[in-house]
Amino acid sequence: MFDFDFAGLFLHGGFTLILLIGCSILSIKVIIEKWVVLGALDEKNMNIISEDFKKSFKMKDYKEAIQICKNATTKKFSFTVSSPLAIIYYYILKNLKYPKDELLELSFTKLDQEMVQMEKGLGILATLGNISPFIGLFGTVLGIIKSFQGMSSIESSGYISVMSGIAEALISTAAGLVVAVPSVIFYNYFIKKIKRSIPYIEREIKEIVFLLKKGSS
Repeated sequence: MFDFDFAGLFLHGGFTLILLIGCSILSIKVIIEKWVVLGALDEKNMNIISEDFKKSFKMKDYKEAIQICKNATTKKFSFTVSSPLAIIYYYILKNLKYPKDELLELSFTKLDQEMVQMEKGLGILATLGNISPFIGLFGTVLGIIKSFQGMSSIESSGYISVMSGIAEALISTAAGLVVAVPSVIFYNYFIKKIKRSIPYIEREIKEIVFLLKKGSS
């Protein structure tokens, strides 16, 4: 008989279950971290930053505009994340010496760099989503092999070995899916969130460069 509590599942899952538990812990860590980091791309927060920045600029309070950029951070748990939009605003203010077209090009390059930072770590989720089912499949194969080895014995211990092998195979398969499915779901969600924010920030870059260059001309 097998007890299907956590201890029993861990006992019959084999060493592949240990690997998958490690993958699961890593996946949860990355998901939490990216959830906090990508909170800086929330459109409502970016709207507030944009309105405050433009208001300060229109009042020609450039020191206040710079301070808004520096203070535009999101704090959750032990993470402090600066808003990519505020970083780009600050970058534009520091590079007003360049002509309009060149400043736009530099600002878009800066945006690309910030988006790369936003995507940092998502490759881990993609990798875990891809390899976890195969790790589970490997455990499944080992469990089936163990079952066949047990079938070669006519003793009562052979029956136990068959059941143990089947349990290991099924648990490994399930554990692989448990790790892979959330990893893939959150990877797609985070990528979509990043891609949806890019047109908004590009529009803000064009608008603020136009306003700044118009004001300085």
